[in-house]
Amino acid sequence: MTSDLFFINESFSLAQKAYDLQEVPVGCVFVFDGLIIGRGHNEVNKTKNPTGHAEFVAIDQANDWCCENGKDFQEVMEQTTVYVSLEPCIMCSSALYQLKIKKLLFGAKNLRFGGISSVASNQDYGHEHEIELVPEVCAEKSISLLKKFYDRENPFAPLDKRKVKMEM
Repeated sequence: MTSDLFFINESFSLAQKAYDLQEVPVGCVFVFDGLIIGRGHNEVNKTKNPTGHAEFVAIDQANDWCCENGKDFQEVMEQTTVYVSLEPCIMCSSALYQLKIKKLLFGAKNLRFGGISSVASNQDYGHEHEIELVPEVCAEKSISLLKKFYDRENPFAPLDKRKVKMEM
């Protein structure tokens, strides 16, 4: 679990980076044979791309790593452990099942959009592949960062949807 804690903490560092950039604070790390081959944080606002989730950014980097190192992407994915600071959403969860990753560790459960166990699960996707799951690793870190994010105003929200700050 020592190396798992190192890698999950790396996902939290990436989540903090996302927070600092006004993105939803989610970070993700792909680890193959003890080496980080992909990392990402949410980039939806920066890229104006709704699929710019941390997991997809990390998948792209992992694919690049495989190309640069002459490795078969699918074979690598089947031996990869993924660390995410928050339970992946339904879209990202489906992608992880399709990639047939070996193991997934994540922070807090995502009760609104979680695609691993909170809102949907493997049975909902019709995939036969099973992922070894380790949920709620350092969940309090994830919850704390999300609370900080949602307590502040979103500069990307339409003006009529922004929080109205009350003066005391």
